[in-house]
This record gives sequence, structure tokens and C-alpha cells, in this order.
Amino acid sequence: MRLMVLRYINLWTAFFKNSLTRDMEFKMNFIGDLFIDTIFYGSMYFFWSIIFSYVDVLGDFNQQAVIIFLIVMYLTDTVFVFFFGSNTFTLNTMVVKGELDFVLIKPVNSQFFLSLRYVSSYAIVSFVILFFLLLKLLYDYHGQFYFMDLIIFIISFTMGILIFYCIEFIISCLVFWYRNFSVGGWLSSEMTKYSRRPDSIYKGKFRRIVFSVFPMAMITSVPARTLIFGPDIYLLSTQFLVTIVFLCLTRLIWIRGVKLYESASS
Repeated sequence: MRLMVLRYINLWTAFFKNSLTRDMEFKMNFIGDLFIDTIFYGSMYFFWSIIFSYVDVLGDFNQQAVIIFLIVMYLTDTVFVFFFGSNTFTLNTMVVKGELDFVLIKPVNSQFFLSLRYVSSYAIVSFVILFFLLLKLLYDYHGQFYFMDLIIFIISFTMGILIFYCIEFIISCLVFWYRNFSVGGWLSSEMTKYSRRPDSIYKGKFRRIVFSVFPMAMITSVPARTLIFGPDIYLLSTQFLVTIVFLCLTRLIWIRGVKLYESASS
């Protein structure tokens, strides 16, 4: 088991080195990706600035808390893009062109290879800036650092990333049933946009849904709440359960989808 884990860590390290070399050869793409991220972050901040020009609070979140939520959301997007963003929706093209054959015959876990093959190295720059900005905002908000909350936040943040990955990967796997599911990226964007809003704006049955079967609030709101209001055992336990369920579901759907796959040689 230990040797297998080390093997996959070494494999991912090779992926990272290869991707970094490629990104450094096309520096304008690297800079362009950073510019696009800046536009995205700015547009979201502008949107919430307009909202708070009319209201003082959104449920449990005041303006300071929403800004912290936004930084957590930016970090979630950045880390997701770093590990998975260049990979999940390449599956549609691979299935349509029959290129998935080359992945399936490799002596490694095919889901691991497909999910982590390319690394978006430019996201490191965004991550460093956003992380230190988050620390500053937290200090301004609380007047001190609660290190235990930060540790629990990192755990919750990781689970949020995994839920994000599971949702995108499950959507991308629909290509096995539809043979060509090019709208997967659009569908994922429409679904995950609900994770980019503080959970306190959702009420009634829909609020219960985004904390369970459609776990958008688990991606960003639960980690952000840990930093702003402190750990909530119920929410963290639910997030852990949802993460396990979705990881298992992702694996089952991938195995079933591969069985349905008609290779280029068929």
C-alpha cells in the first residue's frame, strides 16, 4: 500500500514537472490565464459590492464575512483548477475520438490518470496571493488567529474540493451514455454557481437540498463558516458523509461508464 501511494505521488510529480515545463514555454498563456482569473475575481467582488450597497447583511453574513467567503471561493476555484481544471472535461473529446483507449491500457489507475494528467501551474501564483489575503482578512475580522479553526478549515476545504471534483467528473462521465456530451462544461458551470453564494440566502427545502443531495453549499460555505463563525460539528460531519458518498458514486459511475465505452477498435 505504501509503495503504491509513493508510486502515484511520484507519477503526479512527473505530471506537474511536465505541465510546468509546458506552461513556461508558452508564457503568454500563463499570463493570460492569470488575467482571466483577475477579471473573474473582480466581477464577483463588484457584484457583491452592488448587493451591499442596498443591504447591510445577508442572513448570517455581513459585508466583511462575505468578502472572506469570496476569498475562500476564489481559493476553492484556484485549487480545483490547479489539480483538476485542465482534465475533467477532456473526457468528452477522448470518448468521441476514441483516444480514451490510450488511457485505459496504461498500467495505472485510469481515473487517476485522466483526472490529474495536466496541472495548471499558473494557479500557484493566484493561490499564494489569495492565501495571504485571507489571513489578513481573518486577522482584521477576529483580531487574532484561531489556529485550530484554520486546521479544521483546511480539512473542510479539502472535502469541498473533492465534492467539486466529484460533481464535475460525474457530469463528464455522462458522455458514456450520450456518446457526445459537449454541454457538460456548461451544465457544470450552471450547477456549481450555487456554490458561489453564501448559504444563508437559501431558504426552506432548497437550503436542505444544497446541504445534502445537491451539495453546493458544502463546497465553499461550510469551509467559510468554519473561519467566520467557528467549526460546526453537524455541518462538518454532514460534509464528511457527503464527500465519502460522492467519491464512491464517482468511482462506481466511472467503472460502469468504462464498461459501456466502445473503443476505437470496436
